[in-house]
Amino acid sequence: MIKRIWLYPPLAFARVGGSPKPCENFYWGPDDLMPGGTARTRIIGAETLEVAGDGTVTACPPNGTVIFKDGDCFRPVCPFFELHAAWDEGGTEVEGPLTTDRLQQFGLSQADLKWRVDVANLKAFHFTASPGDRIAASVEIQGGEFGRQDLRGASPAGENPLVPQGAHIPLGTVQATRPTAEFPEFRLRFTPPSGKVYAPKNVLERVGKLQQVKDPEENFDMVLKQLAEGVDPAQVLNNFLLSINTVWKDFDLPKEQRLLNPDAQWPKYRLIGTDHLLAQAANFLPRLAELYARRGRGDRSELIRAFLGPRADVRNLPPSVFAFAAEPPDFVASLGMVDDMGDGTVSVELREMAAASRIVIAPPSFAPDRRLPVSIADGLVDRVNRAQVRDPQWAAGNNQLDADAEVADLLDRAFETAGLQNIDAVVDFFREENRNLAWRRGSPFNTQQAADQLWDSELLRSVQKKSLTAVALQRHRRNTTRLLFEAFARETDDWFEAWIRPPADPKRFYDKRMPGLMRGSDRYPLHLTRRQYEMLKNWSEQRRKP
Repeated sequence: MIKRIWLYPPLAFARVGGSPKPCENFYWGPDDLMPGGTARTRIIGAETLEVAGDGTVTACPPNGTVIFKDGDCFRPVCPFFELHAAWDEGGTEVEGPLTTDRLQQFGLSQADLKWRVDVANLKAFHFTASPGDRIAASVEIQGGEFGRQDLRGASPAGENPLVPQGAHIPLGTVQATRPTAEFPEFRLRFTPPSGKVYAPKNVLERVGKLQQVKDPEENFDMVLKQLAEGVDPAQVLNNFLLSINTVWKDFDLPKEQRLLNPDAQWPKYRLIGTDHLLAQAANFLPRLAELYARRGRGDRSELIRAFLGPRADVRNLPPSVFAFAAEPPDFVASLGMVDDMGDGTVSVELREMAAASRIVIAPPSFAPDRRLPVSIADGLVDRVNRAQVRDPQWAAGNNQLDADAEVADLLDRAFETAGLQNIDAVVDFFREENRNLAWRRGSPFNTQQAADQLWDSELLRSVQKKSLTAVALQRHRRNTTRLLFEAFARETDDWFEAWIRPPADPKRFYDKRMPGLMRGSDRYPLHLTRRQYEMLKNWSEQRRKP
């Protein structure tokens, strides 16, 4: 008898794309270490499964190339979920993919299977808590049904739903595959949407009415002058807010994407109202120049915190989490836009047994050949296998080669990540953010000291136009040379404590410790997982032993 069932993988990411053709399958191969090579991970094409309209699966061998875009459109990443089971066979438990023959062996058929997919976009609901702002879609597929089915995102029926009745937002399609002699397994394929933004029907009218200024800097000079002259705070505040709206100049959106209900709660949501600002005017108007400094580079959540008050949870206030404008009487007013991403579950039932996996609808991978130093896989391994690297013998004796390989992989990923960005520009961004943090009460640094926690490209003499970028790539690539990094770790006192940021480090300022110039999900500087941190520490201590 079949004892239990499960879906593989338990978690998958479907990446949006406007191309009708799914991205081909690929895997990460060994580093490109040829003379003149990139020293980065190579992408190698693999066998790809194609699914016809009737659910028939065909295998396509790799052709030597992997295409990620067709013109300006990304190819979507469309994961499969495969049904696995465990059953008794001669008194022994056996595991493997479930097939039609296996079902027949136990007196079952594919008619006994039932798939269900539930996905939702709850970003608007997260802010408003209004049931009408939920966007969700569900599909059930009975065993033996193999056609593509649309996931039509809709809002619950009731007063002022965000997605009006009769309309929907495409959240992807799903299709069960047809078992054949060549591919007898039961699979379900999830195809994500194209990655579009949707807005209320009146969004162009709203944007067209926004007051804007041509020159924000010139406008602010006028604001400071009015403030010094004792002009009415309401007028000063209004002029100050006009600079926010310049981003919406010449904004447009296709008509088919302007379908949301303007009377729903999300298009009316305000994070900060002008009435609140006027009530607090006596507190922040004398500090207007300081606040204005926070509106540019760096994390503008600090600006929002300053207006909302010191107890505001800025981790929930990233300035780009939703489209907003200064629309009196509101300072931060939602324009009611949503995208077609979200998450949900893929589940299957077989008589009294059930199994489920998670599906996440995510943006495209803009650099698929660059692996980040901290991944979801690292977080999962940290949860289940942290104790392994705490044993001193893990990095010594017969285990040394495995430990060396894991450390080398981390260093390779650090080098690949360093090549993802303009280091000079990112340093400039976080130096500005450090200055913003230094304005807070109780800061251990003044603004200049806070900025100097990071490198200053103007102090670095180099023939390179992007001097910090050049140095970062050079040093990280040097670290990928195994013998050089091992010699560095053996001969440099306290390098680990000086250069590696510990997990859950309470320091908010960005500094020169690694991982560098990256933000964690908690909006603090990124750190390695506890397992990665202790793995690297254990390895370093073992290499320093005589």
